[in-house]
Amino acid sequence: MTTLPRRRLLDIWKALAARCAARSTGTAAPWPSGDSMRDAEQLVCLLYPAMRMPGLGFADPDTTGQDVLDALAPLGDHQGIPRTVVEICLEYLEGYTGADGGPVFAAPGQLRALNAGEEPSAAQRRIETVESFSISVTLCLSMLAFAHACERRVRAPGTRDRLDTLRRAASARLTHAMTALRESFVAQAFPQDSDAGRTLVTTVFRDAAPDSRRLHTLLRELRPIRLGLRGLDLPAPTRAQLGDENRLFACGWAWGRAEPPHADTGHAADPHPSLYFTVAAMDGIVDLFSARETLLPGLLHDGQLTLAQQLLVRWELTQRYWSILARAGGDWPLRDIPWRGPDWDESDYSTLHVASILIHNFMRQGDPDDLPLGHELRPVVAVLEELAARAKITRRALPDDPAVALHAPGMTAPLHGAERLGPPVGWTVDDFTPVVLKRALQVAALARTMDHRDAMLALAGELTDHLWKRRLDSGTAAGLWDAPERVYPGAPVPPTAPSWHMTERAVETLVVAAAGIAAELVPAPGLVDTAADMLREAEHLLAREMLTRTMHAPSVDSELHLIGVVLRRSRSQADRHPAVAIALASDALRRLDALASAREQAARGMI
Repeated sequence: MTTLPRRRLLDIWKALAARCAARSTGTAAPWPSGDSMRDAEQLVCLLYPAMRMPGLGFADPDTTGQDVLDALAPLGDHQGIPRTVVEICLEYLEGYTGADGGPVFAAPGQLRALNAGEEPSAAQRRIETVESFSISVTLCLSMLAFAHACERRVRAPGTRDRLDTLRRAASARLTHAMTALRESFVAQAFPQDSDAGRTLVTTVFRDAAPDSRRLHTLLRELRPIRLGLRGLDLPAPTRAQLGDENRLFACGWAWGRAEPPHADTGHAADPHPSLYFTVAAMDGIVDLFSARETLLPGLLHDGQLTLAQQLLVRWELTQRYWSILARAGGDWPLRDIPWRGPDWDESDYSTLHVASILIHNFMRQGDPDDLPLGHELRPVVAVLEELAARAKITRRALPDDPAVALHAPGMTAPLHGAERLGPPVGWTVDDFTPVVLKRALQVAALARTMDHRDAMLALAGELTDHLWKRRLDSGTAAGLWDAPERVYPGAPVPPTAPSWHMTERAVETLVVAAAGIAAELVPAPGLVDTAADMLREAEHLLAREMLTRTMHAPSVDSELHLIGVVLRRSRSQADRHPAVAIALASDALRRLDALASAREQAARGMI
C-alpha cells in the first residue's frame, strides 16, 4: 500500500473510465442514476485523487502524465479528458437540482426497512442524510479545484462559460451541504440515572456504579466542552439542560437535519448523536480544513468561510468530547471492545468509530512536538489490530461466522425519527475493512516509534491484500468493488453492479497512503540529538584541521572545501532528516580521519 498507491489508483481509474464509456452503449447504468450519494462517490473516485495526489492531475493538457492519459483514454485525449469531465460534472449537478432550484441530496441506495416484508416509503426514499452532505462537501471542493486548474489553460469562450457554470453550481451545492451539516449537529444532555446516562457510565467505567470521585473527574474534564456547546446556537431547552453541571451529555451529528423537524421536507432526524454519521461528517469537514488552509486559499467565498468556521468549532468540540471518553481516567475504555454506542447494540463498528474520532484528535495536533507519544498510540494500535482480527480480516472466518455480517450484508444503523415518514428504516454500512485500513495508515503516519509504525504498516499490508481480493473480476464493473464472497465463502453475493461506496472507500485509502508518503516523517528525538553531536564533532575537527595545517596542497585544499560543503548540507538536514544528516556527517568524519592519518604518517616519516 505504501509503495503502489499511484499504480493501484490508475487501475481503478481505468475501470471507472471503461464504465463511463459503456454508458454510451447501454451496457452500464444511466447517468445520473437517481442516487445522489452513489453518483457523488463515482465522481469523487475520479476528482479527489487528482486534487490530492501529486502528478495525477488531468486539468492541464500540457502536464498530464502519460500513465494518466492511458488510464482515462475512454474519456478522450489530453485535451478531451478535461472537457468530458466538465460535462459529466455538470450532468451531475443539473441532475440533482430540484424543481425549486435547490440541490437534492437523496440517497435511497443504502436505505433499508428494518422489518421483513416492508419497503421504505416514497417520502423516506427522499431522505437526505449527513453522509450525503459530507460526500458533497468533498465532491464540490474537488470540482472547484478542478475548475480552477482548468481555467488557467482555457481560452475558448464556450469552454470558459461551461467552467463558469460548473463553478457557480458546485459552489451553490457546497453552501447547501455545509449548511445542512451545521443543522445536523446536535447535543443531548441527560440525567445520570437515565438509560443514556447508565449506558455512558458503564461504557466509560466498565461498571454500573463508579465512585463519585471518578465521575466528578470526568465531569470536570468535560466542562470546557459543555461550555463550548452552550455557546452554540442550539435549541434553548438543550442549552438550559447543558447548564446543569450534574447532567451527562453527548454531542455529534444526527443522521440528518435535526432542526427544524419538518416531516414534509424530510428533516425528520431525532436530535441524538450517531457515531457513524458523526465520523462521516468529520471526514468531510477535514477536507474543508485542507481546502481553506492548504489547497486553494481563495476557493471559498466569505459566506462559506463563516460556515467553515462554525463547522470547525463543532468538529473541535466533538473530537475532544469523544477523545476524553475513549481515554477516560487513563484506563482507556476504548480497549474494552465493543464500545456500547447509540448506533448499534455493542458492535465493533462503534469501537471503530470512536477510534476514528480519537485519530482525528491526534491528526489535528499539527505541531510535531504535540504529536501523540508512544504510550498514547499504543492502545490505538492494539485496538485496530484487535478489530481486524475480530472482524476476520486478519484471521480465518469459520463457517457461518457471525463476524462476516460486518462485511456482507453489513450492519444497519436505525434512522430514528424517519418512522414519521413510513416504516422503521435504517442505513446500511458495510465498509469496515477500508475504514480500518484508512485509520491504520493514518496512525502509521503519526507514529514516532518504529515498532508502532511497523505494526500499522504490516496491518495495512494485510488489509490491502484482503480488500483487493474483493474486487469484481468480470463484467463492466471488473476492477471495482465489491465481491465479499471471494474472501468469505458463503457470504451473500451482492449484485454485479459496482458498490461505489466501497470503491470510493478504497480510493480514500490510496489517497491517505499517498499523503503519508508525501508528508515529512516526524524524526525521533534521539536521532536528532545524535545528528547534532556528530555535527559538533565533525565541525570541530574540520576547524582544527584547517588551523593546524601548515602546508597547503591543492588536492588537500579541495578535500577540505568538499568536507565543508558536506557538513553544511548535513546541518541543513539535521532537524528534518536527522538520519541523512548522520550519514553526511559520517562521510565528513571519515574524510577528516583520512587527512589526519595521512598527516600523522607523514610526520612519522620525517622523524
